[in-house]
Amino acid sequence: MPESYPYLLDSTLRDGEQAAGVAFNTRTRADIARALADLGIPELEIGIPAMGPDEVQSLRQIVRMGLPTRLLTWGRASREDLEAAARTGSAGVHFSLPASPLHQRIWKWSESRVLETIGQLAPFCRDNFCYFSIGAQDASRAEAPFLREFIHHAEACGARRVRIADTVGKMNPFTVADLMNLLRPETNMELEFHGHNDLGLAVANSLAALLAGAEVASVTVNGLGERAGNAALEELVMALQHSAGIDLNYSTAGLQALSQKVAQASGQTLRPQKPISGSSAFRHESGLHCAGQRRDPQAYQLFAASEVGRMEEEFVLGRHAGTINLQEAAARLGQDLTKDEARNLLSYMREQVGKLGRSLNANEIETLFTQNQKPS
Repeated sequence: MPESYPYLLDSTLRDGEQAAGVAFNTRTRADIARALADLGIPELEIGIPAMGPDEVQSLRQIVRMGLPTRLLTWGRASREDLEAAARTGSAGVHFSLPASPLHQRIWKWSESRVLETIGQLAPFCRDNFCYFSIGAQDASRAEAPFLREFIHHAEACGARRVRIADTVGKMNPFTVADLMNLLRPETNMELEFHGHNDLGLAVANSLAALLAGAEVASVTVNGLGERAGNAALEELVMALQHSAGIDLNYSTAGLQALSQKVAQASGQTLRPQKPISGSSAFRHESGLHCAGQRRDPQAYQLFAASEVGRMEEEFVLGRHAGTINLQEAAARLGQDLTKDEARNLLSYMREQVGKLGRSLNANEIETLFTQNQKPS
Protein backbone atom coordinates (compact mmCIF):
# COMPACT_ATOMS: atom_id res chain seq x y z
CA MET A 1 0.00 0.00 0.00
CA PRO A 2 1.65 3.30 -1.05
CA GLU A 3 2.19 5.64 1.86
CA SER A 4 0.69 9.09 1.92
CA TYR A 5 1.27 11.51 4.78
CA PRO A 6 -0.39 12.45 6.98
CA TYR A 7 -2.79 9.61 7.63
CA LEU A 8 -5.12 8.47 10.38
CA LEU A 9 -4.99 5.25 12.37
CA ASP A 10 -8.39 4.25 13.70
CA SER A 11 -8.55 2.60 17.12
CA THR A 12 -12.33 2.34 17.56
CA LEU A 13 -12.11 -1.44 17.93
CA ARG A 14 -9.37 -1.22 20.56
CA ASP A 15 -9.23 2.09 22.43
CA GLY A 16 -12.83 2.91 21.56
CA GLU A 17 -14.05 -0.37 23.01
CA GLN A 18 -12.24 0.47 26.24
CA ALA A 19 -14.95 3.05 26.93
CA ALA A 20 -16.80 2.02 30.08
CA GLY A 21 -19.68 -0.29 29.30
CA VAL A 22 -18.80 -0.94 25.63
CA ALA A 23 -18.31 -4.46 24.24
CA PHE A 24 -18.38 -5.26 20.51
CA ASN A 25 -19.12 -8.78 19.34
CA THR A 26 -17.29 -10.22 16.33
CA ARG A 27 -20.05 -9.39 13.85
CA THR A 28 -20.16 -5.77 15.02
CA ARG A 29 -16.38 -5.52 14.86
CA ALA A 30 -16.39 -6.85 11.32
CA ASP A 31 -19.13 -4.41 10.33
CA ILE A 32 -17.26 -1.42 11.76
CA ALA A 33 -13.92 -2.56 10.30
CA ARG A 34 -15.46 -2.89 6.83
CA ALA A 35 -17.05 0.56 7.09
CA LEU A 36 -13.72 2.09 8.12
CA ALA A 37 -11.95 0.38 5.23
CA ASP A 38 -14.65 1.61 2.83
CA LEU A 39 -14.05 5.12 4.15
CA GLY A 40 -10.39 4.76 3.15
CA ILE A 41 -8.71 4.62 6.58
CA PRO A 42 -5.32 3.00 5.89
CA GLU A 43 -4.74 1.36 9.27
CA LEU A 44 -6.97 -0.09 11.99
CA GLU A 45 -6.03 -1.06 15.53
CA ILE A 46 -8.47 -3.92 16.03
CA GLY A 47 -8.06 -5.26 19.57
CA ILE A 48 -6.04 -6.78 22.40
CA PRO A 49 -5.15 -10.45 21.76
CA ALA A 50 -3.90 -10.99 25.32
CA MET A 51 -7.52 -10.81 26.53
CA GLY A 52 -7.73 -14.54 25.75
CA PRO A 53 -8.41 -17.24 23.13
CA ASP A 54 -11.87 -15.90 22.27
CA GLU A 55 -10.37 -12.50 21.55
CA VAL A 56 -7.66 -14.04 19.39
CA GLN A 57 -10.26 -15.99 17.41
CA SER A 58 -12.41 -12.88 16.97
CA LEU A 59 -9.45 -10.89 15.69
CA ARG A 60 -8.45 -13.73 13.35
CA GLN A 61 -11.86 -13.46 11.73
CA ILE A 62 -11.30 -9.74 11.11
CA VAL A 63 -7.89 -10.49 9.59
CA ARG A 64 -9.40 -13.14 7.30
CA MET A 65 -11.78 -10.57 5.81
CA GLY A 66 -8.89 -9.38 3.63
CA LEU A 67 -9.75 -5.71 4.02
CA PRO A 68 -7.72 -3.19 1.98
CA THR A 69 -6.15 -1.68 5.09
CA ARG A 70 -3.35 -2.56 7.51
CA LEU A 71 -4.49 -4.32 10.69
CA LEU A 72 -2.68 -3.76 13.97
CA THR A 73 -3.18 -5.34 17.39
CA TRP A 74 -2.23 -3.87 20.77
CA GLY A 75 -0.33 -5.43 23.65
CA ARG A 76 1.69 -4.78 26.75
CA ALA A 77 5.46 -4.99 26.57
CA SER A 78 5.70 -8.73 27.18
CA ARG A 79 6.58 -11.78 25.11
CA GLU A 80 3.25 -13.40 26.08
CA ASP A 81 1.23 -10.49 24.66
CA LEU A 82 3.25 -10.51 21.44
CA GLU A 83 2.81 -14.27 21.04
CA ALA A 84 -0.95 -13.85 21.41
CA ALA A 85 -0.82 -11.09 18.80
CA ALA A 86 1.07 -13.34 16.37
CA ARG A 87 -1.72 -15.92 16.61
CA THR A 88 -4.20 -13.44 15.13
CA GLY A 89 -2.30 -13.20 11.83
CA SER A 90 -2.37 -9.40 11.92
CA ALA A 91 0.21 -7.59 9.83
CA GLY A 92 1.34 -5.35 12.67
CA VAL A 93 1.63 -5.19 16.42
CA HIS A 94 1.91 -2.32 18.86
CA PHE A 95 3.30 -2.60 22.38
CA SER A 96 3.39 0.10 25.01
CA LEU A 97 5.92 1.11 27.67
CA PRO A 98 5.73 3.76 30.41
CA ALA A 99 7.58 6.91 29.37
CA SER A 100 6.89 9.31 32.24
CA PRO A 101 8.48 9.19 35.71
CA LEU A 102 4.98 8.92 37.18
CA HIS A 103 3.99 5.84 35.18
CA GLN A 104 7.41 4.25 35.64
CA ARG A 105 7.00 4.63 39.40
CA ILE A 106 3.42 3.29 39.35
CA TRP A 107 4.28 0.25 37.21
CA LYS A 108 7.72 -0.28 38.74
CA TRP A 109 9.79 0.29 35.63
CA SER A 110 13.11 2.13 35.38
CA GLU A 111 14.26 4.09 32.35
CA SER A 112 16.98 1.53 31.68
CA ARG A 113 14.50 -1.35 31.86
CA VAL A 114 12.20 0.40 29.39
CA LEU A 115 15.00 0.82 26.87
CA GLU A 116 16.30 -2.72 27.40
CA THR A 117 12.82 -4.14 26.88
CA ILE A 118 12.51 -2.45 23.50
CA GLY A 119 15.66 -4.24 22.40
CA GLN A 120 14.52 -7.57 23.87
CA LEU A 121 11.10 -7.59 22.20
CA ALA A 122 12.06 -6.15 18.82
CA PRO A 123 13.52 -9.39 17.34
CA PHE A 124 10.25 -11.28 17.95
CA CYS A 125 8.32 -8.45 16.33
CA ARG A 126 10.60 -8.38 13.29
CA ASP A 127 10.30 -12.15 12.88
CA ASN A 128 6.52 -12.41 13.27
CA PHE A 129 5.02 -9.21 11.86
CA CYS A 130 5.35 -7.07 8.77
CA TYR A 131 5.91 -4.06 11.01
CA PHE A 132 5.68 -3.00 14.63
CA SER A 133 4.95 0.16 16.55
CA ILE A 134 6.03 1.17 20.06
CA GLY A 135 4.01 3.37 22.40
CA ALA A 136 5.50 5.98 24.71
CA GLN A 137 2.78 5.78 27.34
CA ASP A 138 2.13 9.08 29.15
CA ALA A 139 4.64 10.79 26.87
CA SER A 140 3.07 14.18 27.58
CA ARG A 141 4.42 13.95 31.14
CA ALA A 142 7.77 12.42 30.18
CA GLU A 143 11.14 14.16 30.30
CA ALA A 144 12.34 15.32 26.88
CA PRO A 145 15.82 13.67 27.11
CA PHE A 146 14.25 10.29 27.86
CA LEU A 147 11.74 10.64 25.02
CA ARG A 148 14.67 11.22 22.68
CA GLU A 149 16.37 8.05 23.94
CA PHE A 150 13.11 6.13 23.64
CA ILE A 151 12.73 7.17 19.99
CA HIS A 152 16.38 6.42 19.16
CA HIS A 153 16.11 2.90 20.64
CA ALA A 154 12.85 2.23 18.80
CA GLU A 155 14.33 3.32 15.47
CA ALA A 156 17.53 1.34 15.99
CA CYS A 157 15.45 -1.78 16.66
CA GLY A 158 13.46 -1.46 13.43
CA ALA A 159 10.15 -0.03 14.64
CA ARG A 160 7.97 1.57 12.00
CA ARG A 161 6.56 4.18 14.35
CA VAL A 162 6.55 5.62 17.86
CA ARG A 163 3.25 6.61 19.43
CA ILE A 164 3.43 9.82 21.46
CA ALA A 165 0.54 9.33 23.87
CA ASP A 166 -1.13 12.19 25.71
CA THR A 167 -2.55 9.60 28.05
CA VAL A 168 -4.48 11.97 30.34
CA GLY A 169 -5.22 14.68 27.78
CA LYS A 170 -3.17 17.42 29.46
CA MET A 171 -1.66 19.03 26.36
CA ASN A 172 -2.83 21.95 24.26
CA PRO A 173 -2.11 22.70 20.59
CA PHE A 174 0.88 24.91 21.46
CA THR A 175 2.59 22.36 23.71
CA VAL A 176 1.84 19.62 21.16
CA ALA A 177 3.47 21.65 18.40
CA ASP A 178 6.47 22.38 20.63
CA LEU A 179 6.92 18.69 21.42
CA MET A 180 6.64 17.63 17.79
CA ASN A 181 9.10 20.33 16.74
CA LEU A 182 11.48 18.94 19.37
CA LEU A 183 11.10 15.28 18.42
CA ARG A 184 10.68 15.43 14.64
CA PRO A 185 14.38 16.13 13.92
CA GLU A 186 15.39 13.17 16.12
CA THR A 187 14.24 10.41 13.79
CA ASN A 188 13.23 9.32 10.30
CA MET A 189 10.56 7.04 11.75
CA GLU A 190 6.89 7.89 11.67
CA LEU A 191 5.70 9.77 14.72
CA GLU A 192 2.12 9.19 15.80
CA PHE A 193 0.14 11.43 18.13
CA HIS A 194 -2.43 9.70 20.33
CA GLY A 195 -4.63 12.26 22.04
CA HIS A 196 -7.16 11.82 24.82
CA ASN A 197 -10.00 14.26 25.29
CA ASP A 198 -10.08 14.95 29.03
CA LEU A 199 -9.95 18.72 28.43
CA GLY A 200 -11.87 18.64 25.15
CA LEU A 201 -8.68 19.25 23.13
CA ALA A 202 -8.00 15.89 21.47
CA VAL A 203 -9.02 16.93 17.95
CA ALA A 204 -7.25 20.29 18.18
CA ASN A 205 -4.14 18.63 19.59
CA SER A 206 -4.13 15.97 16.88
CA LEU A 207 -4.48 18.64 14.21
CA ALA A 208 -1.57 20.57 15.77
CA ALA A 209 0.58 17.42 15.85
CA LEU A 210 0.01 16.69 12.17
CA LEU A 211 0.69 20.29 11.18
CA ALA A 212 3.90 20.22 13.23
CA GLY A 213 5.29 17.17 11.45
CA ALA A 214 3.71 14.03 12.90
CA GLU A 215 2.83 11.59 10.13
CA VAL A 216 0.02 9.84 11.96
CA ALA A 217 -2.79 10.63 14.39
CA SER A 218 -4.82 7.90 16.05
CA VAL A 219 -8.56 8.47 16.28
CA THR A 220 -11.82 6.73 17.11
CA VAL A 221 -15.26 7.13 15.59
CA ASN A 222 -17.27 9.65 17.63
CA GLY A 223 -14.24 10.07 19.89
CA LEU A 224 -15.30 6.86 21.65
CA GLY A 225 -12.89 5.86 24.40
CA GLU A 226 -12.02 5.83 28.07
CA ARG A 227 -13.20 8.69 30.30
CA ALA A 228 -13.85 11.66 27.95
CA GLY A 229 -12.69 9.67 24.93
CA ASN A 230 -10.22 10.18 22.11
CA ALA A 231 -9.87 12.39 19.04
CA ALA A 232 -12.98 11.94 16.89
CA LEU A 233 -12.19 10.57 13.43
CA GLU A 234 -14.98 12.45 11.66
CA GLU A 235 -14.07 15.77 13.28
CA LEU A 236 -10.36 15.49 12.53
CA VAL A 237 -10.94 14.47 8.90
CA MET A 238 -13.10 17.54 8.28
CA ALA A 239 -10.86 19.85 10.34
CA LEU A 240 -7.87 18.81 8.24
CA GLN A 241 -9.81 19.47 5.05
CA HIS A 242 -11.59 22.70 5.91
CA SER A 243 -9.30 24.30 8.49
CA ALA A 244 -5.87 23.15 7.32
CA GLY A 245 -6.46 22.56 3.61
CA ILE A 246 -5.35 18.91 3.82
CA ASP A 247 -7.61 16.49 1.96
CA LEU A 248 -6.92 12.91 3.03
CA ASN A 249 -9.03 11.62 0.12
CA TYR A 250 -11.25 9.59 2.42
CA SER A 251 -14.86 8.93 1.38
CA THR A 252 -16.33 11.51 3.72
CA ALA A 253 -19.89 10.91 2.50
CA GLY A 254 -19.77 7.79 4.66
CA LEU A 255 -18.99 9.63 7.89
CA GLN A 256 -22.57 10.10 9.08
CA ALA A 257 -23.53 6.46 8.55
CA LEU A 258 -20.32 5.30 10.26
CA SER A 259 -20.93 7.63 13.21
CA GLN A 260 -24.47 6.36 13.66
CA LYS A 261 -23.31 2.73 13.32
CA VAL A 262 -20.76 3.11 16.13
CA ALA A 263 -23.15 5.12 18.31
CA GLN A 264 -25.72 2.35 18.07
CA ALA A 265 -23.22 -0.46 18.57
CA SER A 266 -21.63 1.23 21.60
CA GLY A 267 -24.87 2.45 23.17
CA GLN A 268 -23.29 5.91 23.40
CA THR A 269 -25.83 8.54 22.33
CA LEU A 270 -24.43 11.46 20.34
CA ARG A 271 -25.09 14.88 21.86
CA PRO A 272 -27.13 17.08 19.48
CA GLN A 273 -24.39 19.72 19.12
CA LYS A 274 -21.64 17.23 18.38
CA PRO A 275 -19.72 18.49 15.33
CA ILE A 276 -20.27 16.67 12.04
CA SER A 277 -22.67 13.95 13.21
CA GLY A 278 -24.82 15.49 15.96
CA SER A 279 -28.50 15.96 15.16
CA SER A 280 -28.18 19.76 15.37
CA ALA A 281 -24.90 20.07 13.45
CA PHE A 282 -26.71 21.38 10.35
CA ARG A 283 -29.83 22.90 11.94
CA HIS A 284 -30.53 26.63 11.81
CA GLU A 285 -33.07 28.60 13.83
CA SER A 286 -32.03 32.24 13.67
CA GLY A 287 -34.05 34.06 11.05
CA LEU A 288 -30.96 35.99 9.98
CA HIS A 289 -28.94 32.81 9.53
CA CYS A 290 -31.70 31.07 7.61
CA ALA A 291 -32.11 34.05 5.29
CA GLY A 292 -28.35 34.05 4.72
CA GLN A 293 -28.35 30.33 3.99
CA ARG A 294 -31.07 30.85 1.39
CA ARG A 295 -28.88 33.39 -0.39
CA ASP A 296 -25.66 31.36 -0.15
CA PRO A 297 -25.27 27.91 1.48
CA GLN A 298 -21.88 28.96 2.85
CA ALA A 299 -23.22 32.02 4.68
CA TYR A 300 -23.40 30.32 8.08
CA GLN A 301 -22.12 26.82 7.28
CA LEU A 302 -18.55 25.84 6.49
CA PHE A 303 -19.44 23.00 4.14
CA ALA A 304 -22.49 21.26 2.74
CA ALA A 305 -24.09 18.61 4.91
CA SER A 306 -23.90 16.24 1.95
CA GLU A 307 -20.09 16.17 2.24
CA VAL A 308 -20.47 13.97 5.32
CA GLY A 309 -23.52 12.05 4.16
CA ARG A 310 -26.10 14.23 5.88
CA MET A 311 -29.35 15.65 4.54
CA GLU A 312 -29.12 19.34 3.75
CA GLU A 313 -29.52 21.92 6.49
CA GLU A 314 -32.79 22.16 8.38
CA PHE A 315 -34.58 25.39 9.32
CA VAL A 316 -36.15 25.11 12.79
CA LEU A 317 -39.26 26.90 14.06
CA GLY A 318 -38.12 28.28 17.39
CA ARG A 319 -38.02 31.53 19.32
CA HIS A 320 -35.42 33.10 17.03
CA ALA A 321 -36.99 31.95 13.77
CA GLY A 322 -38.06 34.38 11.07
CA THR A 323 -40.40 34.44 8.11
CA ILE A 324 -37.97 32.44 5.98
CA ASN A 325 -38.25 29.55 8.46
CA LEU A 326 -42.02 29.55 8.18
CA GLN A 327 -41.95 29.64 4.39
CA GLU A 328 -39.47 26.78 4.33
CA ALA A 329 -41.57 24.71 6.74
CA ALA A 330 -44.72 25.37 4.71
CA ALA A 331 -42.97 24.38 1.49
CA ARG A 332 -41.95 21.04 3.03
CA LEU A 333 -45.66 20.42 3.65
CA GLY A 334 -46.53 21.34 0.08
CA GLN A 335 -47.99 24.74 0.95
CA ASP A 336 -47.17 28.12 -0.51
CA LEU A 337 -46.88 30.78 2.16
CA THR A 338 -46.38 34.36 1.06
CA LYS A 339 -44.03 36.65 2.91
CA ASP A 340 -46.96 38.68 4.29
CA GLU A 341 -48.71 35.51 5.47
CA ALA A 342 -45.52 34.34 7.11
CA ARG A 343 -45.06 37.72 8.79
CA ASN A 344 -48.60 37.57 10.17
CA LEU A 345 -48.12 34.03 11.42
CA LEU A 346 -44.72 34.69 12.99
CA SER A 347 -45.91 36.26 16.25
CA TYR A 348 -48.41 33.44 16.81
CA MET A 349 -45.73 30.83 16.20
CA ARG A 350 -43.41 32.54 18.68
CA GLU A 351 -46.23 32.64 21.22
CA GLN A 352 -46.64 28.87 20.89
CA VAL A 353 -42.88 28.34 21.25
CA GLY A 354 -42.89 30.51 24.38
CA LYS A 355 -45.62 28.40 25.94
CA LEU A 356 -43.83 25.16 25.11
CA GLY A 357 -40.37 26.39 26.09
CA ARG A 358 -38.83 24.77 22.99
CA SER A 359 -39.00 24.75 19.20
CA LEU A 360 -41.96 23.14 17.45
CA ASN A 361 -41.77 19.48 16.58
CA ALA A 362 -42.96 18.00 13.28
CA ASN A 363 -46.53 17.35 14.45
CA GLU A 364 -46.88 20.85 15.88
CA ILE A 365 -45.57 22.40 12.66
CA GLU A 366 -48.11 20.46 10.64
CA THR A 367 -50.89 21.57 12.99
CA LEU A 368 -49.73 25.17 12.67
CA PHE A 369 -50.44 25.11 8.93
CA THR A 370 -53.09 22.48 8.36
CA GLN A 371 -55.45 23.92 10.96
CA ASN A 372 -54.75 27.42 9.67
CA GLN A 373 -53.84 28.62 13.13
CA LYS A 374 -53.19 32.24 12.20
CA PRO A 375 -54.28 35.37 14.01
CA SER A 376 -57.30 37.03 12.48
